[in-house]
Amino acid sequence: MKKKIIYLRILAETDIQNTTVWMNDPAISDIMGYLPVFTLNNQLEWFRKIESDKTRYIFAICNNNDNKHIGNVGLGNIDYINRHCMFNIFIYNKENRSKGIGTEATELALEFAFDKLNMNKVCLRTSERFVDAIKLYQKIGFVKEGIMRQHYYSNGEYEDKIMYSILRSEFYERK
Repeated sequence: MKKKIIYLRILAETDIQNTTVWMNDPAISDIMGYLPVFTLNNQLEWFRKIESDKTRYIFAICNNNDNKHIGNVGLGNIDYINRHCMFNIFIYNKENRSKGIGTEATELALEFAFDKLNMNKVCLRTSERFVDAIKLYQKIGFVKEGIMRQHYYSNGEYEDKIMYSILRSEFYERK
């Protein structure tokens, strides 16, 4: 799956070295909602589980220019009966953010969800403090569904999580 700046490919075992480093970066673990305590072995174990898990797809975001793996985008909690799933994304280096990469990666993941997985709805959770991410989601057509009050504990405080979703029809109306 390819766009102007980036392409997506299925995450490979050779990517796990990078993702272990990234997931242990406090800034990324905060975005993803994890504690930064990943070892290479437990990341490899996680990877081997997801290889055959059809309720989750993780893609490597790669630069078209140099094929460098710069982040991940995923679809998880896939419900094939009710046809919805959860979306997540991160781009590791700040230098790669605010350049259209997130938009392209999100659009490609949504095309995969709607066209290949036959999803009707894609959801995500985020925090108010991720203003740039919220702008991206709204630009693509995600709609705020509600607030999960005090849903996430970080840095000694509870914070709300905002639920957003986009329907297949909404995504293709905007294109």
